[in-house]
Amino acid sequence: METTARISRRRFVTASAAAAAGLTLAGSLPLVVGAAGEARFAYVGTYTKNPPGGGGTLTPVGISVFRVADGGLTLIQTVPSANPSFLAIDPTQRFLLAINEIDDFGGQKTGSIESYAIDAATGMLTLLNRQSTSGAIPAHLAIAPDSRAVVVGNYVEGNFAALPIGADGRLGPATSTIQNTGSGPNKGRQEAPHPHCVAYDPAGRFIATADLGIDTIQVFRLDAGKLIAVSEAKTAAGAGPRHLAFHPDGRFLYVVSELDATVPVFPYDAATGKLGGSIQVISTVPANFVGTKSTAEIVVHPSGKFLFSSNRGQPDATTPEANAIVSFAIDPATGKLTLVGHTTPGIKYPRNFALDPTGTLLYACNQQADTIVQFRINTGTGQLIATGQVTQTPTPVCLVFATLTPPAPPATGS
Repeated sequence: METTARISRRRFVTASAAAAAGLTLAGSLPLVVGAAGEARFAYVGTYTKNPPGGGGTLTPVGISVFRVADGGLTLIQTVPSANPSFLAIDPTQRFLLAINEIDDFGGQKTGSIESYAIDAATGMLTLLNRQSTSGAIPAHLAIAPDSRAVVVGNYVEGNFAALPIGADGRLGPATSTIQNTGSGPNKGRQEAPHPHCVAYDPAGRFIATADLGIDTIQVFRLDAGKLIAVSEAKTAAGAGPRHLAFHPDGRFLYVVSELDATVPVFPYDAATGKLGGSIQVISTVPANFVGTKSTAEIVVHPSGKFLFSSNRGQPDATTPEANAIVSFAIDPATGKLTLVGHTTPGIKYPRNFALDPTGTLLYACNQQADTIVQFRINTGTGQLIATGQVTQTPTPVCLVFATLTPPAPPATGS
């Protein structure tokens, strides 16, 4: 019988006036930077109106830009935007794309997506342009490895759309859409298709997607701007697949199911894009759990040794695991998962979390607490240890990192 290993509660640093203004608290961790001459930045998308599940008390801002240094986040820019929930940075690190989780762009019942240029010297953003996502309430996005296209899942519309990205980072109108149909047994959440995630596989050849409304994982390829169906697999009826993550070796796909709080594991053929039937389904909550089940994010550690997922239900004194970051160990031969433990202190409705580029730190975005809480990852066990770093920011939804190399200064004459 599996035993839930809880991470002991640590005292967090008290928020200061600087933290309330969007700055992190001072810390004692080593400087978090890239190679010589590089600087690291973090970009946070936030809900600016009607946050699903509720927000905190701070005034929403749009996109927040932080410099990452001394183990913490220092606010350097805020960019007004309409519900910029999920973000993605293109592989060249020159552009950031943000979906606007809305249904009224340009007077039409559609969402939108924005493209921003990233200043390599300062990390700051400049808006390039904005396009319709060809569907209402976009929920997620994935940029092609060649930086020439982005694929978006539109939650309410029930479709996936592909948009071209120009060499200058500007977005063109959608060139292809795929409309899903059907429903699931949960009449409150599965009355129609609800695409919730898109992700390129490690080889960059195929796009895996999760549709919460029809309990389906689909794989597509993008050919000359057109989305083409490749394969699909089903989760358990009523599971509600939400987000997904590939193992770095490309042999397994992991899916976190929102409605039944499970992680099914699917074998994946990277050469063909074909999914097999699930080989394991493991719960993200203990067997005796009686609280509200709801999950959100899933990430595989770059070492391939661990998987992390988030629970964001409504906990009480007997079910603290309803709000948690859950750690699993991955069997390198079979891809199957074994529970490591639930980290609950400092966690409140974590819609998203992210690993820093070194794979040593995890940042949990607490939507209802207006905080981003930092944990150190034990790379031997997969356990999380609170560092004491807590950054105040309004209703955080998504965090992504960029490591930038500033342009060389102009040469001077002798």
